[in-house]
Amino acid sequence: MRTSLNEIKKTEDFLTGKLSAPEAVLMQARLLIDPVLKMNLELQRKVYALVTLYGRRKLKAEIEDVHDRIFHDPARAAYREEIAQLFSKP
Repeated sequence: MRTSLNEIKKTEDFLTGKLSAPEAVLMQARLLIDPVLKMNLELQRKVYALVTLYGRRKLKAEIEDVHDRIFHDPARAAYREEIAQLFSKP
């Protein structure tokens, strides 16, 4: 099991550019001769992309929630007016 964790770490370091130049060249050579390693690298790359997309969507939802609370709550009318004045033409 430790070997697989080391492979995941090495793949992660490769994807994030944390490997030294000789290690990166060695990894590229291994990817050429090891189809399983190449497949695992592509899967890990897709997982990172999905995690990034999830994070962006979550952040967008949080921003929209804050916007709704600020700009639709009657108790914050004075604050809304201050913000509108900042962006109004002089």
